[in-house]
Amino acid sequence: MNKIITLIQLEKNIVEEKVSDFEIKYHFQLPAGFKELILNYNVCKPSKTFYKKNKIQFNLNYFFGISEDQYQSLSENYETYAERMPEELFPIASVDGGDLLCMNKNSEEVFYWFHEEDDWGLEGIDKWPAKVADNIEEYINELILPELPSQQEVEIAKKNSKVKITPISVKIKNEQREKQGLPPLSFEEWDALLNG
Repeated sequence: MNKIITLIQLEKNIVEEKVSDFEIKYHFQLPAGFKELILNYNVCKPSKTFYKKNKIQFNLNYFFGISEDQYQSLSENYETYAERMPEELFPIASVDGGDLLCMNKNSEEVFYWFHEEDDWGLEGIDKWPAKVADNIEEYINELILPELPSQQEVEIAKKNSKVKITPISVKIKNEQREKQGLPPLSFEEWDALLNG
């Protein structure tokens, strides 16, 4: 089972009222499965967030709901993206990389909207987003934990990364050394030690 975690909690009657306002304003009823998710959890995310199937993989950030935060607001995202996807679809969730999860207003099917290929707001693009599930429940049940990087990927990242040294970090590190009875190191010594 994929536990759902509420990120913004509101009284259920407030959420119901705002959902009703949304439906009146935009002239369509939210599909039952998604509406139930919002009414029960508002802005939320499942504990398992990674989708990987049929050569499509992405990580879900959160489902939109009733929020003052424009990035989490169902209304704000609808207004932002309504002209940038097929009119049968509407955005329901944020995905890593600026992509979206969308739902068909009539069938409840769930789609992955890849902004570089599926943005109808760009000239010459009219590709339909990729279908990932028949409904929201099926989609949530398909999610898995993100894959951990391989040992080789970890080693490459370590080799190619650099630790940022700041005067504050040097001060904190030297305070830790002092507690251990060790002499302080200079900025250059810390950089050489941490970045080789």
